[in-house]
Amino acid sequence: MACDWVKVRAPGSVMLFGEHAVLAGEAAMAAAIAQYLTVTLEKRSDDLLEIASNIFPPYTSTLKELKIAQPYTFVLACLMQQKQNIPCGLRMHIHSEIDPTLGLGSSAAVTVAILTALKQMFNLQDDIFSSACNVIRTLQGQGSGMDALASLHGGALYYLPQTQQHIILTPRSDLHLLYCGYKTATDIVLQQVRNTFRSAENELTALYRAIGQTVQLAYTAWQKEDRGLLAQCMQTHQGLQKALEVSDPHCEHLMQWLKTRVAVEAVKISGSGLGDCLLALGGNWQDLRQEEITALHPKARHIPLSISNTGVSLVL
Repeated sequence: MACDWVKVRAPGSVMLFGEHAVLAGEAAMAAAIAQYLTVTLEKRSDDLLEIASNIFPPYTSTLKELKIAQPYTFVLACLMQQKQNIPCGLRMHIHSEIDPTLGLGSSAAVTVAILTALKQMFNLQDDIFSSACNVIRTLQGQGSGMDALASLHGGALYYLPQTQQHIILTPRSDLHLLYCGYKTATDIVLQQVRNTFRSAENELTALYRAIGQTVQLAYTAWQKEDRGLLAQCMQTHQGLQKALEVSDPHCEHLMQWLKTRVAVEAVKISGSGLGDCLLALGGNWQDLRQEEITALHPKARHIPLSISNTGVSLVL
């Protein structure tokens, strides 16, 4: 039912397993996190678009002059995709608990939230996941949509891209994130991988296949609550990410520090790599001081991973 005002909330997300290989059709795992982004949308009587945010400066444009612009690239791409379905101006307010510099799916969350809000406001029939994937791929060139899927459904997910089947898993409470202190843009990392393996496509295919097999084993370990096997899968996966040359020396140093100082059982990169967050299993985090972490990198931080069971939802 169409309405004049709508408020939508979507969780951020984190990749668990299957980075890079998911783009080649291999299985992957991701989880929604208990950090949320809320979009409030209100119709205007003219054709003006107003965007306000708790993170970025305000933005104003007419619908006729709409174009992609920083820092609202995903927001504006959503509006441009649905422009033919938007008959009037809009007032939009975005409130995010998700730090956009940490690689925690803020772009996918805002994409899913806005597309859901537009669908509700104008009674559209579009499939949110397909529309979100189109936005992501338009802006990044490639994209599995795993982060959008997690924001859409919530929980921990096992995803088979070739059939677009997903299975919701039981959440875990023994996972942690350590932000490295910097993040390389996903499209830059993907281009580096393509450049590195330009003359070794068979080797790249073999690495993707090995990652996919590791993800399948990790899914089994998760379902059976076999923590030892899950740790083995994480370490195997990290070795394959290193073979893709997306694990830089700083990431490797942090991983070794986590094993010796925090006694984590396993650790891997979460995300495209060359920075990003590290995903760790277990460990003694309770007595860890922030000063120890910032000594490794001024912007590094520990992020306890709390999985959100709730996907995108209307806020009444």
